[in-house]
Amino acid sequence: MASHLTYIQRGHGGPIIYDFTDTNCPYCHIMYNAEEHLVSEGRLTVRYVPVAMIEPSSMSEAVYILQAKSPASELSSVERIIGDNMDNKNQVTLPHVAHILDSPSPRDMATIREIELNNGFLHEIKVDQLPDIIYQRKDGHLGLITGLIGKGGLTSILAKKARMRDADSGNTDDTVAPILMGKNDE
Repeated sequence: MASHLTYIQRGHGGPIIYDFTDTNCPYCHIMYNAEEHLVSEGRLTVRYVPVAMIEPSSMSEAVYILQAKSPASELSSVERIIGDNMDNKNQVTLPHVAHILDSPSPRDMATIREIELNNGFLHEIKVDQLPDIIYQRKDGHLGLITGLIGKGGLTSILAKKARMRDADSGNTDDTVAPILMGKNDE
Protein backbone atom coordinates (compact mmCIF):
# COMPACT_ATOMS: atom_id res chain seq x y z
CA MET A 1 0.00 0.00 0.00
CA ALA A 2 1.00 3.59 -0.49
CA SER A 3 3.02 5.10 2.31
CA HIS A 4 3.23 8.60 0.87
CA LEU A 5 0.46 10.81 -0.43
CA THR A 6 0.74 14.39 -1.54
CA TYR A 7 -1.93 16.58 -0.02
CA ILE A 8 -2.92 20.17 0.66
CA GLN A 9 -3.96 20.81 4.23
CA ARG A 10 -6.70 23.26 5.17
CA GLY A 11 -7.34 23.88 8.83
CA HIS A 12 -5.58 22.99 12.04
CA GLY A 13 -8.40 22.04 14.39
CA GLY A 14 -10.71 19.11 14.96
CA PRO A 15 -10.37 15.67 13.44
CA ILE A 16 -8.20 15.13 10.36
CA ILE A 17 -9.78 13.62 7.27
CA TYR A 18 -8.22 12.89 3.89
CA ASP A 19 -10.37 13.98 0.96
CA PHE A 20 -9.39 12.59 -2.46
CA THR A 21 -10.51 15.20 -4.97
CA ASP A 22 -10.41 16.02 -8.68
CA THR A 23 -10.92 19.61 -9.87
CA ASN A 24 -13.44 18.35 -12.44
CA CYS A 25 -15.58 16.34 -10.02
CA PRO A 26 -18.90 18.07 -9.28
CA TYR A 27 -19.43 15.98 -6.12
CA CYS A 28 -15.93 16.92 -4.93
CA HIS A 29 -16.95 20.57 -5.27
CA ILE A 30 -20.06 19.98 -3.16
CA MET A 31 -17.93 18.19 -0.56
CA TYR A 32 -15.37 21.04 -0.56
CA ASN A 33 -18.14 23.56 0.13
CA ALA A 34 -19.50 21.42 2.97
CA GLU A 35 -16.03 21.08 4.51
CA GLU A 36 -15.10 24.75 4.10
CA HIS A 37 -17.50 26.00 6.78
CA LEU A 38 -16.29 23.39 9.29
CA VAL A 39 -12.63 24.17 8.50
CA SER A 40 -13.16 27.91 8.96
CA GLU A 41 -14.80 27.24 12.36
CA GLY A 42 -11.74 25.23 13.45
CA ARG A 43 -13.84 22.06 13.78
CA LEU A 44 -12.18 20.06 10.98
CA THR A 45 -8.79 19.63 9.33
CA VAL A 46 -8.94 18.42 5.74
CA ARG A 47 -6.01 17.05 3.81
CA TYR A 48 -7.02 17.34 0.16
CA VAL A 49 -5.34 14.63 -1.88
CA PRO A 50 -5.40 15.76 -5.53
CA VAL A 51 -6.04 13.09 -8.12
CA ALA A 52 -6.50 13.31 -11.88
CA MET A 53 -9.21 10.90 -12.96
CA ILE A 54 -12.12 12.74 -14.57
CA GLU A 55 -11.01 15.02 -17.41
CA PRO A 56 -7.78 15.38 -19.38
CA SER A 57 -7.40 18.83 -17.80
CA SER A 58 -7.48 17.35 -14.29
CA MET A 59 -3.76 16.56 -14.28
CA SER A 60 -2.57 20.00 -15.40
CA GLU A 61 -4.95 21.68 -12.93
CA ALA A 62 -3.70 19.50 -10.06
CA VAL A 63 -0.07 20.24 -11.02
CA TYR A 64 -0.85 23.96 -11.12
CA ILE A 65 -2.47 23.90 -7.67
CA LEU A 66 0.31 21.88 -6.03
CA GLN A 67 3.02 24.13 -7.46
CA ALA A 68 1.36 27.37 -6.38
CA LYS A 69 3.06 29.55 -3.79
CA SER A 70 0.11 28.77 -1.51
CA PRO A 71 -1.53 25.51 -2.65
CA ALA A 72 -4.39 25.89 -0.16
CA SER A 73 -5.24 29.37 -1.42
CA GLU A 74 -4.95 28.24 -5.02
CA LEU A 75 -7.22 25.26 -4.34
CA SER A 76 -9.84 27.67 -2.96
CA SER A 77 -9.49 29.88 -6.02
CA VAL A 78 -9.82 26.96 -8.43
CA GLU A 79 -12.85 25.67 -6.51
CA ARG A 80 -14.52 29.06 -6.98
CA ILE A 81 -13.67 29.26 -10.70
CA ILE A 82 -14.38 25.68 -11.74
CA GLY A 83 -16.80 24.63 -9.03
CA ASP A 84 -19.07 27.64 -9.29
CA ASN A 85 -19.33 27.05 -13.03
CA MET A 86 -20.24 23.40 -12.33
CA ASP A 87 -23.07 24.71 -10.18
CA ASN A 88 -24.33 26.49 -13.30
CA LYS A 89 -23.72 23.39 -15.44
CA ASN A 90 -20.88 25.05 -17.38
CA GLN A 91 -17.66 23.17 -18.07
CA VAL A 92 -14.63 25.37 -17.43
CA THR A 93 -10.94 24.64 -17.64
CA LEU A 94 -8.16 26.94 -16.59
CA PRO A 95 -6.58 28.20 -19.82
CA HIS A 96 -3.33 29.21 -18.16
CA VAL A 97 -2.57 25.59 -17.17
CA ALA A 98 -3.07 23.87 -20.53
CA HIS A 99 0.63 24.20 -21.42
CA ILE A 100 1.80 22.14 -18.42
CA LEU A 101 1.31 18.79 -20.14
CA ASP A 102 2.50 19.98 -23.57
CA SER A 103 6.15 20.25 -22.55
CA PRO A 104 6.44 19.57 -18.82
CA SER A 105 9.47 20.87 -16.96
CA PRO A 106 11.38 18.58 -14.57
CA ARG A 107 9.42 20.20 -11.71
CA ASP A 108 6.16 19.49 -13.55
CA MET A 109 7.21 15.86 -14.09
CA ALA A 110 7.98 15.44 -10.38
CA THR A 111 4.56 16.83 -9.46
CA ILE A 112 2.86 14.63 -12.08
CA ARG A 113 4.52 11.59 -10.46
CA GLU A 114 3.17 12.68 -7.06
CA ILE A 115 -0.35 12.91 -8.46
CA GLU A 116 0.07 9.55 -10.19
CA LEU A 117 1.00 8.06 -6.78
CA ASN A 118 -2.22 9.53 -5.36
CA ASN A 119 -4.15 8.01 -8.30
CA GLY A 120 -2.34 4.70 -7.75
CA PHE A 121 -3.34 4.62 -4.09
CA LEU A 122 -7.03 4.76 -5.04
CA HIS A 123 -6.43 2.08 -7.66
CA GLU A 124 -4.68 -0.10 -5.04
CA ILE A 125 -7.66 0.07 -2.70
CA LYS A 126 -10.00 -0.51 -5.66
CA VAL A 127 -11.79 2.84 -5.51
CA ASP A 128 -12.88 4.35 -8.81
CA GLN A 129 -15.33 7.08 -7.83
CA LEU A 130 -14.97 10.42 -6.13
CA PRO A 131 -14.97 12.00 -3.63
CA ASP A 132 -13.42 9.64 -1.10
CA ILE A 133 -12.86 10.36 2.57
CA ILE A 134 -10.43 8.47 4.80
CA TYR A 135 -10.77 8.93 8.55
CA GLN A 136 -9.79 7.16 11.77
CA ARG A 137 -12.44 4.82 13.15
CA LYS A 138 -13.38 4.20 16.77
CA ASP A 139 -11.33 0.98 16.76
CA GLY A 140 -8.21 2.81 15.54
CA HIS A 141 -8.38 1.45 11.99
CA LEU A 142 -8.86 3.71 9.03
CA GLY A 143 -12.27 3.93 7.42
CA LEU A 144 -13.21 4.84 3.89
CA ILE A 145 -16.34 6.60 2.70
CA THR A 146 -16.81 6.68 -1.06
CA GLY A 147 -19.13 9.14 -2.72
CA LEU A 148 -20.80 12.28 -1.50
CA ILE A 149 -21.71 12.46 2.19
CA GLY A 150 -22.48 16.17 2.53
CA LYS A 151 -22.38 18.43 5.55
CA GLY A 152 -24.59 16.12 7.64
CA GLY A 153 -22.15 13.25 7.20
CA LEU A 154 -19.23 15.50 8.07
CA THR A 155 -21.02 16.73 11.17
CA SER A 156 -21.55 13.11 12.15
CA ILE A 157 -17.81 12.48 11.79
CA LEU A 158 -17.11 15.47 14.01
CA ALA A 159 -19.68 14.43 16.60
CA LYS A 160 -17.93 11.10 16.94
CA LYS A 161 -14.45 12.66 16.71
CA ALA A 162 -13.82 11.05 13.31
CA ARG A 163 -14.48 7.59 14.71
CA MET A 164 -17.61 6.43 12.97
CA ARG A 165 -19.26 3.05 13.43
CA ASP A 166 -19.94 0.84 10.43
CA ALA A 167 -23.66 1.45 10.83
CA ASP A 168 -23.26 5.15 10.03
CA SER A 169 -22.51 4.53 6.36
CA GLY A 170 -23.07 1.68 3.99
CA ASN A 171 -19.91 2.76 2.14
CA THR A 172 -17.19 2.09 4.72
CA ASP A 173 -14.07 0.00 4.40
CA ASP A 174 -11.37 -0.42 7.03
CA THR A 175 -8.88 -2.22 4.79
CA VAL A 176 -7.18 1.03 3.82
CA ALA A 177 -3.46 1.22 4.61
CA PRO A 178 -2.22 3.90 7.00
CA ILE A 179 -1.23 7.20 5.47
CA LEU A 180 2.18 7.86 6.89
CA MET A 181 3.30 11.14 5.43
CA GLY A 182 2.34 13.96 3.13
CA LYS A 183 3.44 17.35 1.96
CA ASN A 184 2.08 20.84 1.45
CA ASP A 185 0.68 21.33 4.95
CA GLU A 186 -0.61 24.84 5.34
